[in-house]
Amino acid sequence: MNDDNLQNDPGHRRKVDNFRLNISDDEFGGFPNSAAAGGDEGQVIHSYSDPKAAQQAENAAKEAEERAAKAHKLRNREKRRGNRFFYRMVWLIMVFITAGLLAQFAITGINDMLAVGRESVAVTVEIPANATTAQVADVLNKAGIIRDKAFFQLYSKMTKADGHYTNGSFQIKTNMDYEAIITKLQSSANRVDIVKVTFPEGVNAIEIANLLEKNGVCTAKEALSAMNSSKLDSDFTMISSISNPKERYYKLEGYLFPDTYNFYKNEDPVQVVRKMVSNCDGKLTKEIRNKISAKKMTIDQTMTLASMIQAEAADKADMYKISSVFHNRLASGGTDDLLRLRSDPTIYYPYRNKASVPSNIRDTFKSRYNTYTIQGLPPGPICSPGADAIDAALNPADTKYCYFCHDSKGNPYYAVTIAQHEANLKKAGLK
Repeated sequence: MNDDNLQNDPGHRRKVDNFRLNISDDEFGGFPNSAAAGGDEGQVIHSYSDPKAAQQAENAAKEAEERAAKAHKLRNREKRRGNRFFYRMVWLIMVFITAGLLAQFAITGINDMLAVGRESVAVTVEIPANATTAQVADVLNKAGIIRDKAFFQLYSKMTKADGHYTNGSFQIKTNMDYEAIITKLQSSANRVDIVKVTFPEGVNAIEIANLLEKNGVCTAKEALSAMNSSKLDSDFTMISSISNPKERYYKLEGYLFPDTYNFYKNEDPVQVVRKMVSNCDGKLTKEIRNKISAKKMTIDQTMTLASMIQAEAADKADMYKISSVFHNRLASGGTDDLLRLRSDPTIYYPYRNKASVPSNIRDTFKSRYNTYTIQGLPPGPICSPGADAIDAALNPADTKYCYFCHDSKGNPYYAVTIAQHEANLKKAGLK
């Protein structure tokens, strides 16, 4: 029988209508949410519940949940969009402000760099030794030469001028641009703090150092240290050829040519000494050096002998006769103890006399230059000889004198023998 016949059969319909599933709740095990279990009334799933409706309800719940989630995301998105807009506006405002400040900095800085609007007024500034760019900028700013210290420092760094500024006094016009200012401050030739110092013939190293300090060029201690330095050896062969530097009190004694010099205030002491040695090197012309070689002497021996002549002589004419005395004694071969040159200025060298020796060593001081105790020339020059003394050392008068002395007025007395010399000492009032 097909399905249509079954639906129309009365007997079959009664069976269906009367059919009941006769299973007790106890046998099934019950449901936790049922009223019989003592729980609250809730949804009870019966065998006759529609599964499609349950599925639809479940799907509807999920859809509602998804819609809620989407709505939340949408709200967050809108919120973030609003925040981004706010932050972008703040960022743009900051960019505009920064750009404005930078533009103002650049415009004012460039105007200052080009000296726009500044009148021409000569101003003297003092740049300290080892000055930083910040210090230089501060000095220039206070003097009214620049207005923008920060821009000057930036320009100095970009042009690699940092660390290349020269100390000293400079005269700068206020209408000069940065490039001209920096160029001027980098050369000692532009300094205006020049001091003129004259060193007379016959001054020694200590006296030279004291004169330098007195004139504000450098300290005496710095000068004496530079005189013992080896920094000039590679520049001057006459200095590098000195064979006994450790035996000398001051290595460059005798090579600091007496003259008038222009120095700068607080100048580098090595540069100060270099000027004086360079002058000496120039004064020893090729002709003089050839003469030294012809005499079978060294430059150092010549300068040492010239310094003794300079220290002893009363005048230029006296120099040539005193030179003859020293030459005759050196050529004596040692007879009558003539190799002891007995030159008074050597007794207390490097000091001028006993009174100038420091009091704490005055009574015990013994100079290793003392020609009363050593034979031949001392270890080095004892002062700065002038051109005449150098010439006299190379061109002694033709005499047989082996002794000389001077009275209190500087009048000279010469002798060939010791007996004549003793008589001269009495004439000069020295005995």
